Amino acid sequence: MLKSSSITENSTIKIAFQRLHGEHGKILVVINKKKSLLGVVSAGDLRRAILAGFNLNDKIKKIYNRDVTYVFQDELEKKKLKKSNFGSGSLGDSAFYVPVLNNNKQVKEIIPVERVVATLENMPLTKDNTKKKLPKVLIVGGAGFIGTVLASKLLEKNYHVTILDKLIYDNKIIQKNFKNKKNFNFIFGDVCDLNVQIKAIKEIDAVVYLSEIVGDPACSAKPEDALKTNYLSVLSFANLCSHLAIDKFIYTSSCSVYGLDKNNKLLNEKSNLNPVSHYARIKIMSEKALLTSANNNFTPTIIRLGTVFGPSKRMRFDLVVNTMSKFAYFDNKIDVHGGNQWRPNIHVEDVSDGIISIIKAKNKNVGNQIFNLSNDKLNLQIIQIAKKVKSVFKNAKLNVIETSIDPRNYKVTSKKIKNKTGFVAKKSIENALKEINHMFKFKKIKNPDNKIYNNLLSLK
Repeated sequence: MLKSSSITENSTIKIAFQRLHGEHGKILVVINKKKSLLGVVSAGDLRRAILAGFNLNDKIKKIYNRDVTYVFQDELEKKKLKKSNFGSGSLGDSAFYVPVLNNNKQVKEIIPVERVVATLENMPLTKDNTKKKLPKVLIVGGAGFIGTVLASKLLEKNYHVTILDKLIYDNKIIQKNFKNKKNFNFIFGDVCDLNVQIKAIKEIDAVVYLSEIVGDPACSAKPEDALKTNYLSVLSFANLCSHLAIDKFIYTSSCSVYGLDKNNKLLNEKSNLNPVSHYARIKIMSEKALLTSANNNFTPTIIRLGTVFGPSKRMRFDLVVNTMSKFAYFDNKIDVHGGNQWRPNIHVEDVSDGIISIIKAKNKNVGNQIFNLSNDKLNLQIIQIAKKVKSVFKNAKLNVIETSIDPRNYKVTSKKIKNKTGFVAKKSIENALKEINHMFKFKKIKNPDNKIYNNLLSLK
């Protein structure tokens, strides 16, 4: 273990990145020919050096930390630290691991800082004092429908979360929901701006890329903006992450890439793609570009989302279940165009939990791969969804219009993500309908026709 965690000061930044393997919190001890400790270097140190103008072939001699936390083995065993450099002054935010030295200052092992504290205080080693440090997560487009739910869940689990967003839907969403939250940071800006990208990526360990012009109607209305936001900015940001060896990069694609499946088969990640919209075609372009750009330091994960539903801090009423609920409650009607079209569906909380399962997973299990992310129990025809809505909003009249305005038709399986991460979507449409009905009943949504709840209207 020590050999893979040590390096000499004449080694290059590239070699250091390779030794770190993208493992969050890991450090490399910098040693001399006698294996004595000179300092330590972390992924954060390497990334800051790259941003400061160093290149991958530069030696780490100029960038590693020489003022380093360490303990002597005999002092730790006696639980009396005299010559050891261990205390509040030497422990920075990134000091997750501590080198243990013999009397010749040779590194014998590297242990978690919690283990040192537990030993000194005669505490038994438990999961609480040996728990793994959590990565700092950047959510690009995190002020939206999925991002606000994901950010809330991550913060509840004690992750450090940064949201990058230009707030085109609701400019008060951050202030209303995340003001003064511990471990939270917000950056206002456009991800298409390279200066903003560089500002946002500092001190980040994992990226969830949600930013886009969402949905077929919105992309058709602004095709050039869609190309810039949904494709070009994805590529430039991915290249930046690759340059900085941020290998945990999660990109949200869509099951819309399957488009029209006339055979009504259950589609998996290897099934043929048949996009019928500008939105889906751009998604495929981004998927291909990301997987092509993968390397040892950059292993993107692509998730193809089913149709998302349910309540969010940034609510939307332009999604099938949510839209039907709105009309059922306020207009006492549910209009269905066609009705026989199949759609995979998933609750927004399940989407967030699925993403978190990928953040937590080892890169060897999820890197350079595509996953469908939907609820396998909720491959439903539109008419079936409508009947579920009517069962909750009983006064609504169900109107079936034979002409379909959306040709998409597909069912998917999400068995792959279950096999790789153990994640299974759990929340039903009925769960969401009751939650949305509660929002309406207690006037948490006063004007559902406000454009802030509709992506297309917000862009006009």
